[in-house]
Parts: sequence; structure tokens; C-alpha cells
Amino acid sequence: MWLIPIAVLVPLAFAAIWLGFVPPPDSRTLLRVRAGVVRVAKGQLTSHAREDVAEILSESGVSKGFIAVTRNERVRFSRHIPVAVRQRLRNVLLNQSL
Repeated sequence: MWLIPIAVLVPLAFAAIWLGFVPPPDSRTLLRVRAGVVRVAKGQLTSHAREDVAEILSESGVSKGFIAVTRNERVRFSRHIPVAVRQRLRNVLLNQSL
């Protein structure tokens, strides 16, 4: 009987990550945006890259959300980050030098 809740919860968890409701658990860098302020919640990010990310998000009017860089160099965005700016953010995050 305990298999039914697991069979329901596991796909829901994957869907929540895929749709951008929660960040992936394997992220090496996690940025949180609250009230328009970008904060590094996990990992490292150069100050220049953080400033660039904050500027891009500010220009786009993003006031909340998250950006996660996974261990295999994939960037995941919350549903609050517009699709139009995601490639610019990927460029900044993946090309930074620590």
C-alpha cells in the first residue's frame, strides 16, 4: 500500500523541478532572487557575474525566482525567469571565471 504514495510523489517531484517550481537537488550553484535582490544560496559566483545577472534580471523586471547550475553544466530556471533572457543568463553563468 505504501507504493501508491511513492508512485504518485516521485513523478510530482520530477514535474515540479522540470516546470521550474523548485530548484534541482543536484545544483552546484544556486541563485535566489527575492524582491529583485540576487543572492548566492549555494556554491560560488564571481562578483562580476552576480552583478551581470542582477542587471539582466532587473532589466527584465524579475523580482523573484531562482537560477540553478547543475553539476553537469546545465542551467535551470524558475518559471518566473522569462524565456527571452535565459540564454543571456546562461552565457554569463557558464562563461564566468572563478
